[in-house]
Amino acid sequence: MAQKDEANEGTARSRLEEARKLAKELLSDMERGASPPIEHTLFGAVRLARLLRDSDAQTWLGYETRGYPEDGDAIPFGTCLKYAEAGGRVDSTKISLMGLPALEKACAITARWVEEKADLAEIHLANLGMLVLLKSAVHGYVTDVAIALQFGDVAESIFDQLRQDVDTFVRSHCPKAAEQLLAISERMAEGQAEARAEALTSCRRLLMSVADAVFPPSTNGWVDGSGKKRAVGPENYKNRLLACAESHFKSEGSRAILDNEIEHLASRLDAVYEKTCKGVHDEVSVEEARLTIIACCIFIGEIARLHRGNG
Repeated sequence: MAQKDEANEGTARSRLEEARKLAKELLSDMERGASPPIEHTLFGAVRLARLLRDSDAQTWLGYETRGYPEDGDAIPFGTCLKYAEAGGRVDSTKISLMGLPALEKACAITARWVEEKADLAEIHLANLGMLVLLKSAVHGYVTDVAIALQFGDVAESIFDQLRQDVDTFVRSHCPKAAEQLLAISERMAEGQAEARAEALTSCRRLLMSVADAVFPPSTNGWVDGSGKKRAVGPENYKNRLLACAESHFKSEGSRAILDNEIEHLASRLDAVYEKTCKGVHDEVSVEEARLTIIACCIFIGEIARLHRGNG
C-alpha cells in the first residue's frame, strides 16, 4: 500500500511539474508578437487541463477547438463559465458557434477581401473582435493556472517544512505516533467512509500519544492560568496539550488562539470517535476528513515548535 501511495504521489508530482512547464511555454507563445496558429495554443491548453484533471476546462476548450452546437446554452461550463463569458460564448449568435481555428481562418479570408467588398467589413470586424476576445479568454485561463501552480509551490514548501517538523518531533519524542501517522495515511487511501472515520479516530489517538510525550498523565490535576483546576488523566489529552502550550507561551493572546484551536480540533475528533463507537461512518466526508487531518498536523507542528523552546 505504501509503495502504491508513493507511486501515485510521484505521478501527481510529475504531472504538476509538466503542467508548470507547459503553462510557462504557452504564456510565452501567446504574449510574444508573432503568436503561433491558434490550434497550437488550444491543443496546449487542452493538455494543460488534462494534466490538472480539470474536466470543466477540457469541456470548454474542446468546444473552442471543434465549434459549438446550436443548443449552446446547455453546455456545462462549470468553473470555466467566466472564460466562456469573456469570449462571448454564453450570449451565442450564429457566428459565435464557430470554433477558434475556424474563426481565425475566417478572419484571414475576410481580411483579404474587405478592401474589394465593403459589405464584408462589418463581418470581418465582428470576426476579428470575437477572435481577440476568445484568445484573451484562453490566455486568462492559462494565466490563472500558472498563478495557481505558483501558489501551490509556496503552499507545498510550507507544508513540506511542517511535515519535517512533525516527523522529527515524532521520531524524537513519541515514536508510537509514527504508527498512527501511517495508519491515517493507509485509511485515507482506501477511500471509503468507514476508512475515513477510522483515520480520524487514529488522529485522536495520535494527539493522545503527543500529549503523553509532552505532558504525561497525572492524578494530581493541573491549574491553568485562570486558576481553574483541570483533570489531566490518560483520557484528558486536550487539557494536557493545553498545559504544555501554556507552559511555553508568554503571550495570553497566543495561548487563547491555541486554546481555541485544540478545542475545535478535539471536539471534531471526539464527535467522530463517538460516531465510530456507534457504527455511524457515512457522515464523514472526504473534505471533512482531509481538513481535520491537516488541522491535526498543523497543531502537532505548533506543539513541536514549542517543545523545541521557540515559543
